[in-house]
Amino acid sequence: MDKNEEELVVGGYRFGTVADAETARMEQKKIASVEQHLDYRNPQNVLLVYNKAIDNRVFLTPLGMSYLHRMQSQLAKCGVSEEKIKPIPLYATFSNKTENNSSIRRSMAVRGQKVEFKGRFITSVCVNILLAAALAAMIILAYVSDVPTIVNYKTAILNEYSEWEQELSDREQAVREAERMLDISNE
Repeated sequence: MDKNEEELVVGGYRFGTVADAETARMEQKKIASVEQHLDYRNPQNVLLVYNKAIDNRVFLTPLGMSYLHRMQSQLAKCGVSEEKIKPIPLYATFSNKTENNSSIRRSMAVRGQKVEFKGRFITSVCVNILLAAALAAMIILAYVSDVPTIVNYKTAILNEYSEWEQELSDREQAVREAERMLDISNE
């Protein structure tokens, strides 16, 4: 066996890619760590670790699957009911027909993409609705507000100056009337 083939063999299994072999090596380390810390005399702990490993998809390679199977056997020996022991999920197909296998993979990939696209689409629509509502609220506040903004600053300034001009005209008129009444003339 040459060096390249040795890289692909882990735990008695020959993997198709170096990445899969590395994944198997990582799973070997996880198994060793679990074995070190797990007390098989307590079936509830074993069941908890087993269920967590399945739910979190910790093991994906045949090494991990065989370890999960050993845990299943251990749980059954300890008297844990079969209803409590989850079946080991397999994430691959085992058909000899490559056409059938590839069509299954394609259909699963398309289904996954549709679900992902639908989720992203709904999220996008919700975010766009919120942004449109926020924009409409800002525009309404800009027109209703008494504070001059870039939208209505010219009108606000013209109104302010016309009010001052009117006030000055009214005062000037009052002064002239007062002068007439006192019979004061400008000489």
